Amino acid sequence: MSTASTTVSIRELGTGDVDALRELHAGLDEQDTYLRFFGAAPEDLGKVAAAIAENDPTHCAVGAFISGRLVGVANFVALAQPGTAEIAMVVAHDEQAHGIGTDLLHRLADLARERGVERFVADVLSTNSKMMQLIIDSDFPVGAQRHGSIVRVAVQL
Repeated sequence: MSTASTTVSIRELGTGDVDALRELHAGLDEQDTYLRFFGAAPEDLGKVAAAIAENDPTHCAVGAFISGRLVGVANFVALAQPGTAEIAMVVAHDEQAHGIGTDLLHRLADLARERGVERFVADVLSTNSKMMQLIIDSDFPVGAQRHGSIVRVAVQL
């Protein structure tokens, strides 16, 4: 993938990517942090990064890299409901609106299908218009229910 003559590579993440994940989350501005975590960043970003980097049948993450720098991540965690996984995603502010999030979502969906996941769910703040638009534009069948300031989105793979 390329954005304005910049090559973006997307690959699965693992335990060797914990530092890059921590740096990506630590580098988010206040607004992007709020949209990602629904508040302030967790105190222990290393613990968050380690959880995201888990790679087994119930966890998976993909990252987007530009010149070796992690600029975006999408991950899922399988839920108790068979075939369903919860997803989360973030792209560095300076790299948003270039298609990176869309590519991450599609790559994550491919890996999820290989693991038997048929549906993603995500809680998205209703003010997170960029994420809502990304999901709507993803070409997946989408359903949504609003619960106050949070929209529960279901994406059929």
